[in-house]
Amino acid sequence: MFKSVLATEISSFLDMRFHTMSKKTYEYDVYTMTFVDKYLFENCQSKTLTEEIINSLICSFYGSSKTVMNKVAIIRSFVKYLNTAGNPSFLPYSPKVKSNYIPYIYSDKEMKQIFYYADNLPVKSPSRAHPYLSIMMPMLLRILYGCGTRLEETLSLQRKDIDFGKNTIFLKTAKFSKERLIPVHETLSNILKRYCLRIGIMDKPDEFLFPSQISGQHFSRRQALTWFDNILKSANIAQSEDGKKKRGACIHSLRHVFVVNSMLQLEKLGHSVDVNDLLLPTYLGHQCLIDTDKYMRFSGLNHPEFEKNFNDFTNGIIPKLEVHYYEE
Repeated sequence: MFKSVLATEISSFLDMRFHTMSKKTYEYDVYTMTFVDKYLFENCQSKTLTEEIINSLICSFYGSSKTVMNKVAIIRSFVKYLNTAGNPSFLPYSPKVKSNYIPYIYSDKEMKQIFYYADNLPVKSPSRAHPYLSIMMPMLLRILYGCGTRLEETLSLQRKDIDFGKNTIFLKTAKFSKERLIPVHETLSNILKRYCLRIGIMDKPDEFLFPSQISGQHFSRRQALTWFDNILKSANIAQSEDGKKKRGACIHSLRHVFVVNSMLQLEKLGHSVDVNDLLLPTYLGHQCLIDTDKYMRFSGLNHPEFEKNFNDFTNGIIPKLEVHYYEE
């Protein structure tokens, strides 16, 4: 299939990726590496990829800035593979992609308000409401805030996906069909345990963590968004949007807060991790670096002291939860 001087290495690299990537991501890897092989076949006779060859290869990429970024990320992974295998090659930098996307980051004050109103959720018609609504929304928000998970993958969690012994959550219905196991802070794990006992699912592995009133289904995305909007209104937090690239306050903003909190924890420990290490992107379930980079764009008005640290962030440190959750 491959014809270049690195044909064997490319095949081995793709075989390794096959076992760690989703089908869609793997197919894109094959597409990109086929292009790379063709370029090397025509322009390179050495197994050592020099800076000149790598830069020339990258310059031959075409498409949007995001497309180029994705391809460079694959090239970086391939070069790291070559270096590990004993073929010293030049590791290119990840190009910065210009984007006007500005995620909304809740301030500490806003987060306290959100949890306060979530814990005191007003139910207008108790007889018609979900019997566990008053504790489901507080639990849902704590997972989103403490783990940085997406709404859909969190709502679809089942009791068997939570390992209280190891303090982990297994996300099996994640975006891009990428399953992943994430660590959970002990504080959140204890809250989850009390929650499962409260709604009676501790010994029911197939039950949804956030069950719907309809048997066999989980709480819907629309229901969660509606109740979260009510919480934001009660907390007097604006939900306005300024164009397509600027997202106002929303439930997904909790994921942004997780990234920033992780960065802050790392800064406090005196460590710095380059975005290219792929640790936080892996934790978040991102396919490429650009998907994580956009989460690092936050308002300097809210966090001026960290505006200069966009590219140095956490390797998976879980922010400590300092929120209160009531006992039965």
